[in-house]
Amino acid sequence: MINPDKHFMQRCIELSQLSIDNGDAPFGSLITKDNKLIAEGINAANTKVSEHAEITALHNAHQIMGTSDLSGYTLYTSSEPCPMCSFMIREYKISRVVFALPSLYMGGYSKWKILQDTDLTKFNLFFGKPPEVIGSFMEDEAKQVMEGTIFWMFGKDPKENS
Repeated sequence: MINPDKHFMQRCIELSQLSIDNGDAPFGSLITKDNKLIAEGINAANTKVSEHAEITALHNAHQIMGTSDLSGYTLYTSSEPCPMCSFMIREYKISRVVFALPSLYMGGYSKWKILQDTDLTKFNLFFGKPPEVIGSFMEDEAKQVMEGTIFWMFGKDPKENS
């Protein structure tokens, strides 16, 4: 594999298109360990509001690995995790997060700072250390899937809803 980040983000973008094809929001996520795919997730929030792609991928990884301590794992996602997903990332103790589209209005990294909150580590029985975060990775490619959807608010330069 030449560039694992690019390979796995491309898969997240494919998953976000699959989510649209399934009638849901355009979000896809996956979990890796040592550059090996562990679990995937697409949005299913139309049927259950908490079923964001990141949470689905985290739950799937938990089921596959038999642990909720995912230290040393990377979560890839087509869009910046929201606050709910960001807390779950911290609770599963994910070590690295790579996202494509920033979420300036709802982001758990850029707006709410959950992914980098060091105070959460005071509760180390529940929360992992702040993960390494790489944002806006393959943003242009992920934005193409968003075109034609109602999700105008994603990206570094979101267009105003008109």
